[in-house]
Amino acid sequence: MNPGAPSPFLFLNHRTSFMKTKILLTSAVVFLAIATTFATLDIVQTSPEMEEPVYVLKNTDTGKIFGTFWDRANDKSDYGFESSISPTFVWSPDRAYVAVGYGNPRATAVCLYRVVGNSLKEVAIPALSTEQSEPIDAIADTAATGTDIVRWQSDGTLLLRFWAAEEVKSEDQVQREPSVWADVEVNGDKASIVGTSTMEPSAPPAGMFPNPAPPAGETLATQQAAASAADESFSPDRLVGVHPVTGKNPDGTSYQGTAEIRVVNGVVGIEWKIGKTISHGQGLMVGQTLGIALDDGLAIYRFYGQSEGQSLIGVWSGAGSEKANHEAILIGDADMTQATADPVPINGKFVSLREVADGQIESSVTISGGENAKVVRWTDSDGKTTKCQGLALSEALAVLTPTGLSMLTKHVDDHGGVSFVGRALSRGGQMSSESFIPEP
Repeated sequence: MNPGAPSPFLFLNHRTSFMKTKILLTSAVVFLAIATTFATLDIVQTSPEMEEPVYVLKNTDTGKIFGTFWDRANDKSDYGFESSISPTFVWSPDRAYVAVGYGNPRATAVCLYRVVGNSLKEVAIPALSTEQSEPIDAIADTAATGTDIVRWQSDGTLLLRFWAAEEVKSEDQVQREPSVWADVEVNGDKASIVGTSTMEPSAPPAGMFPNPAPPAGETLATQQAAASAADESFSPDRLVGVHPVTGKNPDGTSYQGTAEIRVVNGVVGIEWKIGKTISHGQGLMVGQTLGIALDDGLAIYRFYGQSEGQSLIGVWSGAGSEKANHEAILIGDADMTQATADPVPINGKFVSLREVADGQIESSVTISGGENAKVVRWTDSDGKTTKCQGLALSEALAVLTPTGLSMLTKHVDDHGGVSFVGRALSRGGQMSSESFIPEP
């Protein structure tokens, strides 16, 4: 893929973790039972009005204090903690671990503690390997470096950000601030880095993963399972990894490189590396088809399973372009790079019905264009019409809408009625169900 400059339409951050860990919580009953074990133990500030705050380990039900976590004024900690800035605390969903951010303004760090009875035991977080830290180490003169807590994730891993800020030596110098996101798996007294990426993680849907544990039926794991079941039992997690990619540029020349695929909450993030060029995209898989909003354009792929792997074969188009360019992403030992997708007539006038938290949003949609590249005119309830970019692949349609990305597939009911059913992804990372029905 030969990207242009980043577009303001890039509406989501990138990347997240999907590593399977030994502490994955697969049932809401187990999840809540574990959470109850640790829910009353917390690190709290004793006197918020003090100039030098004191943090203690406390049973919030009984009020009993078990030890001083941080008393900077008296240089005291029963847990070996030191910091020149006020710490931040992020508990794991089961309250069995707490990640603590500390350090100083130019050098932040993270330490990890495990709850043992009514005390805390530090768990060492390993450093990045030389290969993993290469983007950060590429900066010779740093003004600041550090590690930050991003969040605990649905699979039980802790997501951290390792970063560096380049020292600026002239007014016209653009400061570089590379980051590496790392998934830390914790098992008892041991922690290990099980994956890293330079793709920025997507934020989980608001309210989906509170701290402490979410209530039964509202965990990310249950929502992911429901999303997979709704999409013909296909889990996009099967796409995760770094894979070879081949394709065609608009001028007809070929390119090769790699595509790193990440998934979080059903959202698929891809980072392409073609020579020295890096580009990104995020989107949704509906049925067997994947739609991706690019840095500067749109892509759509069909999933093809093979005995030794699977291929994503489709087309992409730059922003505003009416030319569809071929691309294939090979997963596992797949070698299938070409496929025939018979075009299905989808042009016409439709009504978009999108389900949101407070009801349903209705818009008028007109689809026109050729076999792959589509022009979609989107008219909202206020009568404002926006010309949108679309791509069709066989019976599927991906559209960059005024609010985000829509990914839909053709559906024929028992009476022969034709509609398009799928999901929408907003710029804020929220997913909702959506359908196109023929205009009356």
